[in-house]
Amino acid sequence: MQKKDHKHKFAMLKTFIVLLKTLGWVVLVGGLVAAIEAMLMPQIFDQFGLLSIYSSTWLLALAILIGAVLYTMIFFALAEAIGAFLSLEGNMRKMRELLDKK
Repeated sequence: MQKKDHKHKFAMLKTFIVLLKTLGWVVLVGGLVAAIEAMLMPQIFDQFGLLSIYSSTWLLALAILIGAVLYTMIFFALAEAIGAFLSLEGNMRKMRELLDKK
């Protein structure tokens, strides 16, 4: 019965890990779409004044891609850190159970 409790332990954190990874993929795909759109239709970004800052569609697309990759890495790193903490907690519990048996 204790094993069943262990599987349902930290359900919200496990859901948050999935949410962070999903958000990372959405940001990456959205960044790729925005970079392609910046190359094909720069007038959309010119309405927001972004084209005048970068003065080139290539630079704008590169800035969008770099930003998307950085945010994707941040989201994935947060998800992996939470997963590592959950794994550490599980290993510490197993070690405590083994030491209690002795």
